[in-house]
Amino acid sequence: MMATALGLLGLVCLAFILWLTVDGLRAIAARRAAEIARQPLHMVVAERREVAGELLSLRLIAAKGRVLPSFRAGQHVLLQAPAGPGGKTIRRAYSLAAWQPRPKAYELGIKREAMGTMTPWLWKHLQEGSAVTISRPQGTFAPPRSARPLVLIGGGIGITPMRAMIHEGAASGRQIVLFHAARTAGQLLYRDEFERLAASHPNLSYLPILSRPQAGAWPGLSGRLDAALILAQAPEARDAEFCLCAADSMMAQLRADLTAAGIDEHRLHWEAFGVSAGAGSAGLPLAVQTPQGSRQYLTRGAPTLLAELEANEVALPSECRAGSCGQCLATLDSGEVDWLAKPEIDIPAGKILPCICAPRSPLALSIP
Repeated sequence: MMATALGLLGLVCLAFILWLTVDGLRAIAARRAAEIARQPLHMVVAERREVAGELLSLRLIAAKGRVLPSFRAGQHVLLQAPAGPGGKTIRRAYSLAAWQPRPKAYELGIKREAMGTMTPWLWKHLQEGSAVTISRPQGTFAPPRSARPLVLIGGGIGITPMRAMIHEGAASGRQIVLFHAARTAGQLLYRDEFERLAASHPNLSYLPILSRPQAGAWPGLSGRLDAALILAQAPEARDAEFCLCAADSMMAQLRADLTAAGIDEHRLHWEAFGVSAGAGSAGLPLAVQTPQGSRQYLTRGAPTLLAELEANEVALPSECRAGSCGQCLATLDSGEVDWLAKPEIDIPAGKILPCICAPRSPLALSIP
């Protein structure tokens, strides 16, 4: 009996040791996976094209021919470059504009921002053969895996993740409708490709719409893209999943229109690429307290407070530039701002996100 009991105790101890070993290996594997996910990718510009005077199309391949991580259509990478004041490294998020199940290259579509910090640097310095560092693909914006039809809505540069979604879904047989909103026909990026894909895939419909068409020169849809137009042109949309990517104001209105028309809000999925803003107020006093000291400026009329700070060589970390990452959080010591979009994160009292604010009055800020 004693030998049997000791034998059972030994088996229990052995099982416990094995459990600890397996659990430890899992923890090690999880830490290793997290380490790999944080490691940057060193890339080379294999192709550079300028499209319609406002889009920089970059095709990136891995340095030394290494295998690239796969990704879901809709995800993005963070591109880093010494584009900040004094050559400081900054990072910006850019959607992956093409999709392959085993990618041999990543493609980015980057809109030129006249008041931006990163894009002027990219236009000037990134040529074919240039080295560039990016993050691994990340983000949760992707078409839900579902048998429902899929309605894609891309406005402006927000068409780039939709292009990847079209690549991923065109051959699947899933019913897909792409609404492509732009001001003019020349701003319908990738239009020829979408028309070719729609002609060769019966499950894909491409519906471009212009808000400012040239009189008599545009035979397609025109005006404001709203729920009534979407449901009239695509009756299957009533049972569809929606993916939207556009300026925040356009998406906020569309979400409100669609839910009012009876679309379940849980079937609306979106990602902002920036705020809609015109020129801000110029000549307002702007006091900025940083760890290096206090500085005084006058605003220049940039569209956002973040752009004002960058124009005055005050660099803040910012990736989304749309109120979702929270990296540019600053303390508003005095003054008032206009919120250009609704933050997608909780903002503590007395704090603001300069990427989605514009000065309304003289301001005093503290920057961490």
